[in-house]
Amino acid sequence: MARPRSFDPDEALDLARDVFWENGFQGTSLDDVTAATGLAKPSLYAAFGDKNALFLKVLERYHARIVANAERVINDGPSAREAVHRWLAGFVPFCSGVKGKRGCLSVNTAADGAAVQREVRKRIENFNRKLEELLRNRLHADRSQFTDGFDPESTAHTIMAIYLGLMVLAKDAPDAARVRATLDQAMRLLS
Repeated sequence: MARPRSFDPDEALDLARDVFWENGFQGTSLDDVTAATGLAKPSLYAAFGDKNALFLKVLERYHARIVANAERVINDGPSAREAVHRWLAGFVPFCSGVKGKRGCLSVNTAADGAAVQREVRKRIENFNRKLEELLRNRLHADRSQFTDGFDPESTAHTIMAIYLGLMVLAKDAPDAARVRATLDQAMRLLS
Protein backbone atom coordinates (compact mmCIF):
# COMPACT_ATOMS: atom_id res chain seq x y z
CA MET A 1 0.00 0.00 0.00
CA ALA A 2 1.10 3.54 -0.64
CA ARG A 3 2.51 5.42 2.29
CA PRO A 4 1.75 9.08 2.93
CA ARG A 5 4.68 11.41 2.10
CA SER A 6 3.77 13.69 4.99
CA PHE A 7 1.14 13.33 7.64
CA ASP A 8 -2.27 13.86 6.14
CA PRO A 9 -4.96 12.80 8.63
CA ASP A 10 -7.56 12.21 5.90
CA GLU A 11 -5.21 10.02 3.89
CA ALA A 12 -4.18 8.14 7.04
CA LEU A 13 -7.84 7.52 7.90
CA ASP A 14 -8.54 6.27 4.38
CA LEU A 15 -5.56 3.90 4.52
CA ALA A 16 -6.62 2.67 7.97
CA ARG A 17 -10.18 2.23 6.65
CA ASP A 18 -8.92 -0.05 3.90
CA VAL A 19 -7.08 -2.23 6.43
CA PHE A 20 -10.10 -2.46 8.72
CA TRP A 21 -12.32 -3.13 5.71
CA GLU A 22 -10.11 -5.96 4.49
CA ASN A 23 -9.34 -7.59 7.83
CA GLY A 24 -12.28 -6.56 10.00
CA PHE A 25 -11.95 -4.72 13.28
CA GLN A 26 -11.16 -7.87 15.24
CA GLY A 27 -8.60 -9.07 12.68
CA THR A 28 -6.73 -5.77 12.42
CA SER A 29 -3.78 -5.05 14.67
CA LEU A 30 -2.12 -1.71 15.24
CA ASP A 31 0.90 -3.16 13.43
CA ASP A 32 -1.35 -3.64 10.37
CA VAL A 33 -2.48 -0.02 10.58
CA THR A 34 1.03 1.35 11.05
CA ALA A 35 2.28 -0.68 8.07
CA ALA A 36 -0.53 0.66 5.87
CA THR A 37 -0.32 4.28 6.96
CA GLY A 38 3.43 4.56 7.40
CA LEU A 39 2.85 6.11 10.81
CA ALA A 40 4.74 4.92 13.86
CA LYS A 41 2.61 3.83 16.80
CA PRO A 42 3.37 6.98 18.85
CA SER A 43 2.29 9.17 15.91
CA LEU A 44 -0.82 7.07 15.41
CA TYR A 45 -1.74 7.35 19.10
CA ALA A 46 -1.04 11.09 19.11
CA ALA A 47 -3.20 11.68 16.04
CA PHE A 48 -6.09 9.29 16.64
CA GLY A 49 -5.83 7.58 20.01
CA ASP A 50 -5.95 3.82 20.49
CA LYS A 51 -7.25 1.26 17.98
CA ASN A 52 -10.85 1.74 19.14
CA ALA A 53 -10.70 5.53 18.82
CA LEU A 54 -9.08 5.24 15.39
CA PHE A 55 -11.73 2.80 14.24
CA LEU A 56 -14.53 5.08 15.45
CA LYS A 57 -13.02 7.94 13.42
CA VAL A 58 -12.73 5.66 10.37
CA LEU A 59 -16.33 4.49 10.76
CA GLU A 60 -17.59 8.04 11.30
CA ARG A 61 -15.83 9.23 8.14
CA TYR A 62 -17.15 6.26 6.15
CA HIS A 63 -20.70 6.87 7.35
CA ALA A 64 -20.49 10.61 6.68
CA ARG A 65 -19.54 10.02 3.05
CA ILE A 66 -22.40 7.59 2.46
CA VAL A 67 -24.95 9.83 4.21
CA ALA A 68 -23.78 12.89 2.24
CA ASN A 69 -24.22 10.98 -1.01
CA ALA A 70 -27.61 9.64 0.10
CA GLU A 71 -28.79 13.14 1.02
CA ARG A 72 -27.75 14.45 -2.38
CA VAL A 73 -29.30 11.60 -4.39
CA ILE A 74 -32.46 10.97 -2.36
CA ASN A 75 -33.37 14.64 -2.12
CA ASP A 76 -32.78 15.30 -5.82
CA GLY A 77 -35.10 14.80 -8.76
CA PRO A 78 -38.76 15.17 -9.51
CA SER A 79 -39.98 12.04 -7.73
CA ALA A 80 -39.20 9.84 -4.76
CA ARG A 81 -39.46 6.78 -6.98
CA GLU A 82 -36.74 8.04 -9.34
CA ALA A 83 -34.52 9.30 -6.49
CA VAL A 84 -34.70 6.04 -4.52
CA HIS A 85 -34.02 4.04 -7.67
CA ARG A 86 -30.91 6.13 -8.42
CA TRP A 87 -29.73 5.75 -4.82
CA LEU A 88 -30.14 1.98 -4.82
CA ALA A 89 -28.73 1.55 -8.34
CA GLY A 90 -25.64 3.45 -7.23
CA PHE A 91 -24.81 0.56 -4.91
CA VAL A 92 -24.78 -2.12 -7.62
CA PRO A 93 -20.99 -1.90 -8.15
CA PHE A 94 -20.47 -2.05 -4.38
CA CYS A 95 -22.57 -5.14 -3.77
CA SER A 96 -21.77 -7.25 -6.83
CA GLY A 97 -18.81 -8.78 -8.56
CA VAL A 98 -15.21 -8.57 -7.43
CA LYS A 99 -15.42 -4.92 -6.30
CA GLY A 100 -18.47 -5.69 -4.21
CA LYS A 101 -16.85 -8.69 -2.56
CA ARG A 102 -15.51 -6.58 0.27
CA GLY A 103 -19.06 -5.58 1.20
CA CYS A 104 -19.92 -2.63 3.38
CA LEU A 105 -17.58 -1.60 6.20
CA SER A 106 -20.53 -0.89 8.48
CA VAL A 107 -22.30 -4.19 7.77
CA ASN A 108 -19.01 -6.10 8.00
CA THR A 109 -18.34 -4.48 11.37
CA ALA A 110 -21.71 -5.57 12.70
CA ALA A 111 -21.11 -9.12 11.44
CA ASP A 112 -17.50 -9.10 12.69
CA GLY A 113 -18.67 -8.80 16.28
CA ALA A 114 -17.21 -5.34 16.78
CA ALA A 115 -20.74 -4.02 17.16
CA VAL A 116 -20.83 -5.52 20.65
CA GLN A 117 -18.80 -2.47 21.63
CA ARG A 118 -21.30 0.13 22.72
CA GLU A 119 -19.89 3.08 20.75
CA VAL A 120 -19.49 1.06 17.55
CA ARG A 121 -23.04 -0.29 17.82
CA LYS A 122 -24.38 3.20 18.52
CA ARG A 123 -22.65 4.63 15.43
CA ILE A 124 -23.94 1.84 13.19
CA GLU A 125 -27.48 2.24 14.55
CA ASN A 126 -27.33 6.01 14.00
CA PHE A 127 -26.05 5.52 10.46
CA ASN A 128 -28.84 3.07 9.59
CA ARG A 129 -31.41 5.30 11.25
CA LYS A 130 -30.20 8.35 9.28
CA LEU A 131 -30.42 6.53 5.93
CA GLU A 132 -33.90 5.26 6.76
CA GLU A 133 -34.94 8.76 7.84
CA LEU A 134 -33.77 10.21 4.51
CA LEU A 135 -35.82 7.60 2.66
CA ARG A 136 -38.87 8.08 4.87
CA ASN A 137 -38.76 11.88 4.57
CA ARG A 138 -38.58 11.76 0.78
CA LEU A 139 -41.38 9.19 0.59
CA HIS A 140 -43.53 11.37 2.86
CA ALA A 141 -42.74 14.49 0.84
CA ASP A 142 -43.88 12.77 -2.35
CA ARG A 143 -46.74 10.83 -0.73
CA SER A 144 -49.20 12.06 -3.37
CA GLN A 145 -47.26 10.15 -6.07
CA PHE A 146 -48.22 6.79 -4.56
CA THR A 147 -51.39 4.75 -4.16
CA ASP A 148 -53.80 5.31 -1.27
CA GLY A 149 -52.49 2.38 0.78
CA PHE A 150 -48.83 3.39 0.47
CA ASP A 151 -47.01 3.43 3.82
CA PRO A 152 -43.83 5.56 3.75
CA GLU A 153 -42.59 4.26 7.13
CA SER A 154 -42.76 0.56 6.37
CA THR A 155 -41.54 1.12 2.80
CA ALA A 156 -38.47 3.05 4.02
CA HIS A 157 -37.76 0.28 6.53
CA THR A 158 -38.14 -2.41 3.87
CA ILE A 159 -35.83 -0.57 1.48
CA MET A 160 -33.23 -0.35 4.26
CA ALA A 161 -33.59 -4.10 4.89
CA ILE A 162 -33.01 -4.74 1.18
CA TYR A 163 -30.00 -2.40 1.12
CA LEU A 164 -28.46 -4.06 4.18
CA GLY A 165 -29.24 -7.53 2.83
CA LEU A 166 -27.52 -6.74 -0.46
CA MET A 167 -24.48 -5.52 1.45
CA VAL A 168 -24.36 -8.78 3.43
CA LEU A 169 -24.70 -10.84 0.25
CA ALA A 170 -22.01 -8.75 -1.45
CA LYS A 171 -19.36 -10.97 0.15
CA ASP A 172 -20.52 -13.74 -2.23
CA ALA A 173 -19.77 -11.43 -5.21
CA PRO A 174 -23.16 -11.88 -6.90
CA ASP A 175 -23.62 -11.01 -10.55
CA ALA A 176 -24.61 -7.37 -11.12
CA ALA A 177 -27.65 -8.48 -13.15
CA ARG A 178 -28.93 -10.43 -10.15
CA VAL A 179 -28.49 -7.43 -7.88
CA ARG A 180 -30.32 -5.20 -10.38
CA ALA A 181 -33.16 -7.76 -10.56
CA THR A 182 -33.45 -7.59 -6.76
CA LEU A 183 -33.59 -3.80 -6.94
CA ASP A 184 -36.27 -4.01 -9.64
CA GLN A 185 -38.35 -6.08 -7.23
CA ALA A 186 -37.72 -3.53 -4.46
CA MET A 187 -38.88 -0.73 -6.73
CA ARG A 188 -42.28 -2.41 -6.99
CA LEU A 189 -42.83 -1.23 -3.42
CA LEU A 190 -42.93 2.31 -4.77
CA SER A 191 -46.19 2.07 -6.64
